[in-house]
Amino acid sequence: MMIKEITSLLMAFALIGQSMAEEVDLSSLGALSLSYQHAVPVSSYPGQRIVAEASYKKGAAFSLLAPGRVQQANYLVEIGSAVEKGQPVVELRGPEMHHFLLELEVARKIFRTAEQRFKSNRIPYKQGAINESQWATISEKYYAAQLEYEHMRHFNDLVISTDEESDTITIGAPIDGLINYALDHNDIQSGDAIAVFIPLSGVRLQAQIATNYRVGIKFFRTDSCQLSVSGIGAVAEGFFVTAWSEPVNASCNFILGQRFLVTPFYQITAYRVAATALFQWQSATAIFLKVGEHLRIVEVAAISSIGGDYLVTSNQDLSNAEVLVTSVSAVEGLLQGLGGE
Repeated sequence: MMIKEITSLLMAFALIGQSMAEEVDLSSLGALSLSYQHAVPVSSYPGQRIVAEASYKKGAAFSLLAPGRVQQANYLVEIGSAVEKGQPVVELRGPEMHHFLLELEVARKIFRTAEQRFKSNRIPYKQGAINESQWATISEKYYAAQLEYEHMRHFNDLVISTDEESDTITIGAPIDGLINYALDHNDIQSGDAIAVFIPLSGVRLQAQIATNYRVGIKFFRTDSCQLSVSGIGAVAEGFFVTAWSEPVNASCNFILGQRFLVTPFYQITAYRVAATALFQWQSATAIFLKVGEHLRIVEVAAISSIGGDYLVTSNQDLSNAEVLVTSVSAVEGLLQGLGGE
Protein backbone atom coordinates (compact mmCIF):
# COMPACT_ATOMS: atom_id res chain seq x y z
CA MET A 1 0.00 0.00 0.00
CA MET A 2 1.32 3.50 -0.89
CA ILE A 3 2.42 5.74 1.99
CA LYS A 4 0.00 8.41 0.80
CA GLU A 5 -2.95 5.97 0.98
CA ILE A 6 -2.02 4.81 4.49
CA THR A 7 -1.71 8.38 5.70
CA SER A 8 -5.13 9.18 4.21
CA LEU A 9 -6.72 6.20 5.97
CA LEU A 10 -5.17 7.01 9.33
CA MET A 11 -6.47 10.55 9.14
CA ALA A 12 -9.96 9.28 8.29
CA PHE A 13 -9.95 6.86 11.24
CA ALA A 14 -8.78 9.56 13.60
CA LEU A 15 -12.07 11.32 13.01
CA ILE A 16 -14.00 8.33 14.36
CA GLY A 17 -12.59 8.73 17.88
CA GLN A 18 -10.15 7.27 20.31
CA SER A 19 -12.34 4.39 21.63
CA MET A 20 -12.31 0.94 20.04
CA ALA A 21 -14.52 1.10 16.92
CA GLU A 22 -17.15 -1.55 16.03
CA GLU A 23 -18.15 0.02 12.70
CA VAL A 24 -16.41 2.04 10.01
CA ASP A 25 -17.67 4.20 7.17
CA LEU A 26 -16.71 2.76 3.77
CA SER A 27 -16.04 6.22 2.38
CA SER A 28 -13.25 6.64 4.91
CA LEU A 29 -11.28 3.68 3.57
CA GLY A 30 -10.01 5.57 0.59
CA ALA A 31 -8.40 3.52 -2.19
CA LEU A 32 -8.23 0.30 -0.16
CA SER A 33 -9.29 -2.64 -2.37
CA LEU A 34 -12.45 -4.21 -0.94
CA SER A 35 -14.42 -7.21 -2.19
CA TYR A 36 -17.24 -9.25 -0.70
CA GLN A 37 -18.83 -12.67 -0.77
CA HIS A 38 -22.29 -13.68 0.40
CA ALA A 39 -22.48 -15.81 3.56
CA VAL A 40 -24.15 -19.06 2.50
CA PRO A 41 -26.61 -20.66 4.99
CA VAL A 42 -25.71 -24.26 5.85
CA SER A 43 -28.02 -26.72 7.65
CA SER A 44 -25.39 -29.41 8.35
CA TYR A 45 -21.64 -29.84 8.50
CA PRO A 46 -19.33 -32.87 8.27
CA GLY A 47 -17.47 -34.33 11.22
CA GLN A 48 -14.39 -36.53 11.11
CA ARG A 49 -14.80 -39.83 9.27
CA ILE A 50 -15.53 -42.84 11.46
CA VAL A 51 -15.87 -46.60 11.00
CA ALA A 52 -19.39 -47.99 10.51
CA GLU A 53 -20.67 -51.54 10.06
CA ALA A 54 -23.66 -52.92 8.19
CA SER A 55 -25.45 -54.64 11.07
CA TYR A 56 -28.86 -55.04 12.71
CA LYS A 57 -30.50 -54.55 16.07
CA LYS A 58 -30.67 -57.90 17.79
CA GLY A 59 -34.34 -57.60 18.62
CA ALA A 60 -35.22 -57.18 14.92
CA ALA A 61 -33.97 -60.66 13.98
CA PHE A 62 -35.97 -63.90 13.99
CA SER A 63 -34.04 -66.57 15.91
CA LEU A 64 -34.42 -70.20 14.86
CA LEU A 65 -33.72 -72.39 17.91
CA ALA A 66 -32.90 -76.09 17.88
CA PRO A 67 -35.70 -78.33 19.23
CA GLY A 68 -33.10 -80.87 20.35
CA ARG A 69 -29.45 -81.77 19.98
CA VAL A 70 -28.25 -81.42 16.38
CA GLN A 71 -25.24 -83.48 15.43
CA GLN A 72 -24.87 -81.95 11.99
CA ALA A 73 -26.25 -78.80 10.39
CA ASN A 74 -25.94 -78.65 6.61
CA TYR A 75 -26.68 -75.10 5.55
CA LEU A 76 -28.12 -74.88 2.05
CA VAL A 77 -27.46 -71.17 1.53
CA GLU A 78 -24.40 -69.02 2.12
CA ILE A 79 -24.21 -66.89 5.22
CA GLY A 80 -25.62 -63.42 4.60
CA SER A 81 -27.72 -64.57 1.63
CA ALA A 82 -31.16 -63.13 0.96
CA VAL A 83 -33.81 -65.85 1.38
CA GLU A 84 -37.56 -66.04 0.89
CA LYS A 85 -40.05 -67.34 3.42
CA GLY A 86 -40.33 -71.13 3.07
CA GLN A 87 -37.08 -71.51 1.13
CA PRO A 88 -35.04 -74.55 2.31
CA VAL A 89 -32.09 -73.19 4.29
CA VAL A 90 -30.69 -75.96 6.52
CA GLU A 91 -30.75 -79.73 7.02
CA LEU A 92 -30.61 -80.86 10.66
CA ARG A 93 -29.34 -84.37 11.37
CA GLY A 94 -29.26 -86.46 14.53
CA PRO A 95 -31.40 -88.98 16.49
CA GLU A 96 -33.11 -86.19 18.41
CA MET A 97 -34.50 -84.78 15.17
CA HIS A 98 -36.42 -88.04 14.72
CA HIS A 99 -37.36 -87.96 18.39
CA PHE A 100 -38.73 -84.44 17.93
CA LEU A 101 -41.21 -85.69 15.33
CA LEU A 102 -42.32 -88.50 17.68
CA GLU A 103 -42.60 -86.09 20.60
CA LEU A 104 -44.66 -83.76 18.46
CA GLU A 105 -47.14 -86.51 17.66
CA VAL A 106 -47.36 -87.52 21.33
CA ALA A 107 -47.86 -83.90 22.35
CA ARG A 108 -50.61 -83.54 19.75
CA LYS A 109 -52.46 -86.60 21.09
CA ILE A 110 -52.12 -85.45 24.72
CA PHE A 111 -53.43 -82.02 23.77
CA ARG A 112 -56.41 -83.40 21.85
CA THR A 113 -57.34 -85.65 24.78
CA ALA A 114 -57.02 -82.80 27.26
CA GLU A 115 -59.00 -80.52 24.94
CA GLN A 116 -61.83 -83.05 24.61
CA ARG A 117 -61.96 -83.52 28.39
CA PHE A 118 -61.92 -79.73 28.95
CA LYS A 119 -64.79 -79.12 26.54
CA SER A 120 -66.89 -82.05 27.76
CA ASN A 121 -66.64 -80.93 31.40
CA ARG A 122 -67.21 -77.22 30.85
CA ILE A 123 -71.03 -77.46 30.90
CA PRO A 124 -71.16 -79.80 33.96
CA TYR A 125 -68.86 -77.38 35.77
CA LYS A 126 -71.16 -74.45 35.03
CA GLN A 127 -74.09 -76.55 36.24
CA GLY A 128 -72.27 -77.34 39.48
CA ALA A 129 -71.84 -81.03 38.76
CA ILE A 130 -68.02 -80.67 39.05
CA ASN A 131 -66.38 -78.94 42.00
CA GLU A 132 -63.73 -76.22 41.73
CA SER A 133 -60.83 -78.52 42.52
CA GLN A 134 -61.70 -80.99 39.77
CA TRP A 135 -62.24 -78.23 37.22
CA ALA A 136 -58.95 -76.58 38.16
CA THR A 137 -57.08 -79.85 37.54
CA ILE A 138 -58.79 -80.36 34.17
CA SER A 139 -58.06 -76.75 33.13
CA GLU A 140 -54.41 -76.85 34.19
CA LYS A 141 -53.77 -80.04 32.22
CA TYR A 142 -55.53 -78.63 29.18
CA TYR A 143 -53.59 -75.35 29.13
CA ALA A 144 -50.26 -77.05 29.85
CA ALA A 145 -50.83 -79.53 27.00
CA GLN A 146 -51.85 -76.69 24.70
CA LEU A 147 -48.71 -74.67 25.43
CA GLU A 148 -46.43 -77.69 24.90
CA TYR A 149 -48.08 -78.67 21.65
CA GLU A 150 -48.18 -75.12 20.26
CA HIS A 151 -44.51 -74.63 21.10
CA MET A 152 -43.51 -77.71 19.15
CA ARG A 153 -46.01 -77.06 16.36
CA HIS A 154 -44.57 -73.62 15.63
CA PHE A 155 -41.19 -75.18 14.92
CA ASN A 156 -42.78 -77.99 12.94
CA ASP A 157 -44.44 -75.41 10.69
CA LEU A 158 -40.93 -74.69 9.39
CA VAL A 159 -40.20 -78.35 8.58
CA ILE A 160 -40.33 -78.80 4.81
CA SER A 161 -39.36 -82.46 4.58
CA THR A 162 -38.12 -85.36 6.71
CA ASP A 163 -35.90 -88.37 6.10
CA GLU A 164 -36.35 -91.01 8.81
CA GLU A 165 -33.54 -93.21 7.52
CA SER A 166 -30.93 -90.49 8.09
CA ASP A 167 -32.76 -88.78 10.97
CA THR A 168 -32.84 -85.57 8.93
CA ILE A 169 -35.33 -82.73 8.79
CA THR A 170 -35.11 -79.84 6.32
CA ILE A 171 -36.05 -76.41 7.62
CA GLY A 172 -37.41 -73.48 5.60
CA ALA A 173 -36.85 -69.78 6.21
CA PRO A 174 -39.46 -68.33 8.61
CA ILE A 175 -39.44 -64.87 6.94
CA ASP A 176 -38.05 -63.01 3.96
CA GLY A 177 -34.65 -61.58 4.84
CA LEU A 178 -30.95 -62.25 5.28
CA ILE A 179 -29.72 -65.40 6.98
CA ASN A 180 -26.90 -65.28 9.49
CA TYR A 181 -25.35 -68.20 11.35
CA ALA A 182 -22.15 -69.23 13.10
CA LEU A 183 -19.61 -70.96 10.90
CA ASP A 184 -18.02 -72.88 13.78
CA HIS A 185 -21.09 -74.87 14.92
CA ASN A 186 -20.02 -78.44 15.67
CA ASP A 187 -22.59 -79.55 18.20
CA ILE A 188 -25.83 -77.59 18.52
CA GLN A 189 -27.67 -78.26 21.76
CA SER A 190 -31.40 -77.92 22.42
CA GLY A 191 -32.31 -74.25 22.58
CA ASP A 192 -29.19 -73.07 20.75
CA ALA A 193 -29.58 -70.74 17.78
CA ILE A 194 -29.40 -72.55 14.47
CA ALA A 195 -29.63 -69.31 12.51
CA VAL A 196 -31.10 -65.84 12.69
CA PHE A 197 -33.06 -64.13 9.94
CA ILE A 198 -32.87 -60.37 9.55
CA PRO A 199 -35.68 -58.58 7.70
CA LEU A 200 -34.32 -56.57 4.79
CA SER A 201 -35.77 -53.49 6.49
CA GLY A 202 -33.72 -54.30 9.59
CA VAL A 203 -30.21 -53.87 8.14
CA ARG A 204 -28.72 -50.58 9.31
CA LEU A 205 -25.39 -48.85 9.76
CA GLN A 206 -23.97 -49.08 13.26
CA ALA A 207 -21.23 -46.72 14.41
CA GLN A 208 -19.50 -45.79 17.65
CA ILE A 209 -19.68 -42.04 18.29
CA ALA A 210 -17.56 -40.22 20.85
CA THR A 211 -19.90 -39.09 23.63
CA ASN A 212 -18.77 -35.47 23.20
CA TYR A 213 -19.92 -35.54 19.56
CA ARG A 214 -23.22 -37.41 19.87
CA VAL A 215 -25.53 -34.38 19.86
CA GLY A 216 -26.97 -33.13 16.58
CA ILE A 217 -25.93 -35.97 14.25
CA LYS A 218 -28.27 -35.81 11.26
CA PHE A 219 -27.05 -38.42 8.76
CA PHE A 220 -24.18 -40.64 7.62
CA ARG A 221 -22.71 -40.26 4.15
CA THR A 222 -20.83 -43.07 2.41
CA ASP A 223 -19.32 -43.27 -1.05
CA SER A 224 -22.56 -44.75 -2.39
CA CYS A 225 -25.44 -43.37 -0.33
CA GLN A 226 -26.70 -41.15 2.46
CA LEU A 227 -28.66 -42.47 5.46
CA SER A 228 -30.40 -40.52 8.20
CA VAL A 229 -29.46 -41.30 11.80
CA SER A 230 -32.52 -42.86 13.45
CA GLY A 231 -31.25 -43.26 17.00
CA ILE A 232 -28.34 -42.77 19.39
CA GLY A 233 -27.82 -44.87 22.50
CA ALA A 234 -28.23 -43.17 25.87
CA VAL A 235 -25.73 -45.46 27.60
CA ALA A 236 -21.99 -44.96 27.07
CA GLU A 237 -19.55 -47.81 26.54
CA GLY A 238 -16.26 -46.32 27.60
CA PHE A 239 -16.00 -43.02 25.73
CA PHE A 240 -18.50 -43.93 23.01
CA VAL A 241 -22.20 -44.40 22.34
CA THR A 242 -23.81 -46.44 19.57
CA ALA A 243 -25.56 -44.67 16.70
CA TRP A 244 -27.90 -46.38 14.23
CA SER A 245 -28.94 -45.28 10.76
CA GLU A 246 -32.29 -45.75 9.12
CA PRO A 247 -32.67 -49.06 7.19
CA VAL A 248 -30.27 -49.26 4.25
CA ASN A 249 -31.62 -49.10 0.72
CA ALA A 250 -30.66 -50.97 -2.43
CA SER A 251 -28.46 -48.14 -3.70
CA CYS A 252 -26.11 -48.57 -0.73
CA ASN A 253 -24.99 -52.00 -1.99
CA PHE A 254 -23.79 -53.16 1.45
CA ILE A 255 -23.32 -56.71 2.66
CA LEU A 256 -23.93 -57.79 6.24
CA GLY A 257 -20.89 -57.25 8.44
CA GLN A 258 -19.15 -54.94 5.96
CA ARG A 259 -17.07 -52.17 7.54
CA PHE A 260 -16.12 -48.89 5.91
CA LEU A 261 -15.54 -45.22 6.61
CA VAL A 262 -18.52 -42.87 6.78
CA THR A 263 -18.80 -39.14 7.33
CA PRO A 264 -21.24 -38.05 10.05
CA PHE A 265 -23.08 -34.80 9.34
CA TYR A 266 -24.34 -32.62 12.17
CA GLN A 267 -27.48 -30.50 12.06
CA ILE A 268 -26.81 -26.86 12.75
CA THR A 269 -27.70 -23.35 11.65
CA ALA A 270 -24.40 -22.06 10.29
CA TYR A 271 -22.90 -20.08 7.44
CA ARG A 272 -20.14 -20.75 4.97
CA VAL A 273 -17.68 -17.89 4.55
CA ALA A 274 -14.22 -17.55 3.02
CA ALA A 275 -11.32 -18.26 5.37
CA THR A 276 -9.86 -14.85 4.51
CA ALA A 277 -12.91 -13.17 6.09
CA LEU A 278 -12.09 -14.24 9.66
CA PHE A 279 -9.96 -12.23 12.06
CA GLN A 280 -9.43 -11.92 15.82
CA TRP A 281 -11.14 -9.03 17.58
CA GLN A 282 -10.98 -8.49 21.34
CA SER A 283 -10.18 -12.20 22.00
CA ALA A 284 -13.04 -13.35 19.74
CA THR A 285 -13.35 -14.44 16.13
CA ALA A 286 -15.14 -11.94 13.91
CA ILE A 287 -15.96 -10.88 10.37
CA PHE A 288 -16.67 -7.57 8.68
CA LEU A 289 -20.27 -7.32 7.50
CA LYS A 290 -21.28 -4.76 4.90
CA VAL A 291 -24.31 -2.86 6.19
CA GLY A 292 -25.30 -0.07 3.87
CA GLU A 293 -22.25 2.15 3.53
CA HIS A 294 -20.53 0.76 6.60
CA LEU A 295 -18.44 -2.22 7.66
CA ARG A 296 -19.70 -3.68 10.93
CA ILE A 297 -17.80 -6.13 13.14
CA VAL A 298 -19.86 -9.25 13.86
CA GLU A 299 -18.64 -11.90 16.29
CA VAL A 300 -18.76 -15.51 15.00
CA ALA A 301 -17.63 -18.96 16.11
CA ALA A 302 -15.75 -21.17 13.64
CA ILE A 303 -16.86 -24.80 13.93
CA SER A 304 -15.36 -26.51 10.89
CA SER A 305 -13.40 -25.96 7.70
CA ILE A 306 -14.43 -26.97 4.19
CA GLY A 307 -11.80 -26.46 1.53
CA GLY A 308 -10.79 -22.82 1.68
CA ASP A 309 -13.89 -21.80 3.62
CA TYR A 310 -15.07 -21.94 7.23
CA LEU A 311 -18.41 -22.80 8.75
CA VAL A 312 -19.34 -20.25 11.38
CA THR A 313 -22.23 -19.63 13.74
CA SER A 314 -23.45 -16.26 14.92
CA ASN A 315 -26.13 -14.73 17.11
CA GLN A 316 -26.98 -12.58 14.11
CA ASP A 317 -28.73 -13.84 10.97
CA LEU A 318 -26.08 -13.79 8.24
CA SER A 319 -28.18 -15.32 5.45
CA ASN A 320 -26.82 -13.94 2.16
CA ALA A 321 -25.10 -11.08 4.00
CA GLU A 322 -22.13 -9.46 2.25
CA VAL A 323 -18.90 -10.37 4.04
CA LEU A 324 -15.58 -8.63 3.45
CA VAL A 325 -13.00 -11.12 2.10
CA THR A 326 -10.11 -8.90 0.97
CA SER A 327 -8.01 -6.30 2.81
CA VAL A 328 -9.43 -7.69 6.07
CA SER A 329 -6.11 -7.51 7.93
CA ALA A 330 -5.57 -3.95 6.78
CA VAL A 331 -8.97 -2.79 7.99
CA GLU A 332 -8.54 -4.68 11.27
CA GLY A 333 -5.13 -3.15 11.87
CA LEU A 334 -6.34 0.32 11.19
CA LEU A 335 -9.30 -0.12 13.54
CA GLN A 336 -7.02 -1.40 16.29
CA GLY A 337 -4.89 1.68 15.82
CA LEU A 338 -7.82 3.79 16.95
CA GLY A 339 -7.76 2.40 20.47
CA GLY A 340 -7.01 4.67 23.39
CA GLU A 341 -3.61 4.87 24.94
